[in-house]
Amino acid sequence: MKLQKHKVRKTGDKEYFKWVLLVPPNRIKQLGWKEGMELKEDVKGNFLRISPSSKDSSKNNKSEMLYDEFKTSIQNILERHPSGLTWTQIRDKLNLPQKYPNNQWVRRLKEDIGLIKIKIGKDAYWNFEHDTIYTIGYEGYTIEKFIKKLKDSNIQQLIDVRAIALSRKNGFSKTILKFELNKVGIKYEHLKDLGSPKDVRYNLYKDLDYEKFFKEYKKHIHDEDVMQDISKIEGLAKRKKSVIMCFEKDYKTCHRRIIAEELKRKGWKINHL
Repeated sequence: MKLQKHKVRKTGDKEYFKWVLLVPPNRIKQLGWKEGMELKEDVKGNFLRISPSSKDSSKNNKSEMLYDEFKTSIQNILERHPSGLTWTQIRDKLNLPQKYPNNQWVRRLKEDIGLIKIKIGKDAYWNFEHDTIYTIGYEGYTIEKFIKKLKDSNIQQLIDVRAIALSRKNGFSKTILKFELNKVGIKYEHLKDLGSPKDVRYNLYKDLDYEKFFKEYKKHIHDEDVMQDISKIEGLAKRKKSVIMCFEKDYKTCHRRIIAEELKRKGWKINHL
């Protein structure tokens, strides 16, 4: 930052000057100041404090608030339409006033929520790729409370990783669970090869050695065929907000913990519900 003296004009023998404070561009960007913005100054002792006028400040705050509302609206509507929407469809569904989207906001959405545009024919569809995978155990839930938990978390897809999708708990066997989920718009997928193998489950039942159980399951999961199901989870979870389900309430005692660790290693964020 530098203070410079600039000659403005000369009238007769008298010269007139103004002082110019040079502020580096990176500081202007950091402050969020714009050309033409009205500034006010405040002198205290030897210190000069410069800040936007209340008029410009409130204008900036209003703009920021509108962007946040726009971001939330876009995120919510795209979650409800996982196949994507064109801008015209988004505008009509949200009753937005602008004919064309704000390009600056679109760029921010790409960074903030992973917005992407997919060209299909002449149309560009807005969508976004999820970067988080959730896990849950149904132990302790009734089917009604379990589905409410999923709906409250905006889950769009459940991936069942039980080797055998049967349960003594009412509503959690594959056929009825799929039916109940479909009623509320949640897709069901069963990847049985990601379940713990019968001999691994038997050894755990016999000696309750969880350290040995996880060690044996890690060997199983790194089988080439089984790893294809890990890749399948990744493909499914990019398009829909997905949760991996097994029985145990505590993920630390469930094989889905190892699945989650593998996905985390591949760059996914993990959230245990």
